Amino acid sequence: MFGKVIVLIMSILSLILIYNFIRISLVYKNKQEVDQILTYLNKYLTTHYYDPPNNHSAYNSILVQPEFDYCKRSDLYKFYHPDVIMTDTYTFREAKGVIKNALRSSYYDCIPQMYLKLGNSQTLSKHVLPEQLTLPFTYYDQLIHKFKVGQASLCLFQKYNHLPSRHVLSHKDNLMNNQYKYIDSLRDKGIDQECINNATFIPKTYRLFQKQDCKEFFEYLNSNEYQDKIAQEGPQFITKVGLEVHRGRGIKVLFPDETKKLQETYKNGKRCGADHSLLVAQQYIGNPMLYKNHKIEFRIYWVLASTNPIIAYAYDKTLIRRCIVPFDKFSLNKEAHVCNTAIVKSTLKQRRSDLDLDDENADESELFIDWKLDYLQDLLLKQGKIKDRKWLQNYLYPTVDRMIIHAIKSVEGQITRDSRLAEFFAADFILTDDLKIHIMEINYNPQTLKTTLAREKQHTKMTQDMIDIQNAYLRSKYIRFKKIIYKILAKMKYDKRPLDYIITPKNLEEINQAYKDKLDQGIKLRDDNLFRLVMDENLPGTKKYKDLIQTKCLSHI
Repeated sequence: MFGKVIVLIMSILSLILIYNFIRISLVYKNKQEVDQILTYLNKYLTTHYYDPPNNHSAYNSILVQPEFDYCKRSDLYKFYHPDVIMTDTYTFREAKGVIKNALRSSYYDCIPQMYLKLGNSQTLSKHVLPEQLTLPFTYYDQLIHKFKVGQASLCLFQKYNHLPSRHVLSHKDNLMNNQYKYIDSLRDKGIDQECINNATFIPKTYRLFQKQDCKEFFEYLNSNEYQDKIAQEGPQFITKVGLEVHRGRGIKVLFPDETKKLQETYKNGKRCGADHSLLVAQQYIGNPMLYKNHKIEFRIYWVLASTNPIIAYAYDKTLIRRCIVPFDKFSLNKEAHVCNTAIVKSTLKQRRSDLDLDDENADESELFIDWKLDYLQDLLLKQGKIKDRKWLQNYLYPTVDRMIIHAIKSVEGQITRDSRLAEFFAADFILTDDLKIHIMEINYNPQTLKTTLAREKQHTKMTQDMIDIQNAYLRSKYIRFKKIIYKILAKMKYDKRPLDYIITPKNLEEINQAYKDKLDQGIKLRDDNLFRLVMDENLPGTKKYKDLIQTKCLSHI
């Protein structure tokens, strides 16, 4: 009897093994050949697009152990399990906050124990990247710098939310420097003044790390014209530190004491060229639009959805920040001039205010205005400052979008081109009392704070809309590459030759075209997605720029 039981168990196990073998054989049909093709594609695309050197630093903020064969396994898994890309979203984020909560509530968090590890640490890695991972959405860009791209991260069937060359836009010194080089290049090409005016996206700025700019600035600072303007109009400049200095740090309004200290540091211009600190002096906008007698600043969120080709979207809802102190252009109080959230927090703390911005239940409606821009338009109509009931569509959005386009174009030769890469930015701009718009700076990885319940909901929706954009482009690319893989596979079977003898220049051209991000294959964004297209290099002529750059300007740039 016991022997029969053993035979029965062995028979059942044999049937299970046979079933699994047949199931795997059917599901993973031509696995070896597909594996070869995917390995070839990752190697080819990484070699011809983004292939940074390995960084062997011990610093690892996400505590993930790199695996040299990860992309080989991950792409193969996704090839045979299309639902992982076409239906689901697998992601993770190390930093706490609104974005992480939004990802967890809407998608699969495939490393739920992930947390942010700050500091240069020898802490052992605790995680590995799951094969299902499609859209890593990290705060820091560890997957670019510590992992071998195309092998241990940034696989063919993934899209990342970071761009290694983002500093060309987000560092203040780079933003100003690139603006000036861009405008100079337009002048050199004979562009007319109207085009140049439309291409200028920041106020007059002096680069104090550049000798000639620095000398011109101190000559103006010591002039009677400057002294007269100070007396009549108040502060004329603010200084900002370049590099990744944000949240109000490094910003100084040039009041008399600050001006004196700056003159002493540069010895009234004698040290120009010798002091290489990345400091810029930017024209202060002294006639800002006011709300309840307070200066307000606007923030437009936007994304570089791809850099191969360049595709950018801007968000329809805007963060509006109100300075904590009533505006007076002659005020020596920095808090009346700079509306940064960090400065507001610091001021409340110094005043020992009961309002705690870190408290989710705090009533901050007086500091953060949850406006749709439609409300701004209604307000301006009531005040009689505008008459056009489509002012947003006809003026504000096109002006902001054109500034973003020119900011991108000023650095397009410095941007890393790869369809696996993307970046999340915010452009801070001021609307003046006479309705002129000035971009003050661009930040990457902008804060998404729980300033109000409405703001938290908006940031959650914005995160979902960003993921929708990434998914749409990844899914389109996935379908294109599956077609190419099946085509190459059929040729391998027909010719009965190894892969290296199959690939032709025509195949390579098809691969390069498929690698360019575009929405096709019936894929589109959700109807309720609040991001609007700003720029798409797939489109012809001026359509690339939503017709916001005239043909006479476009022919030279």
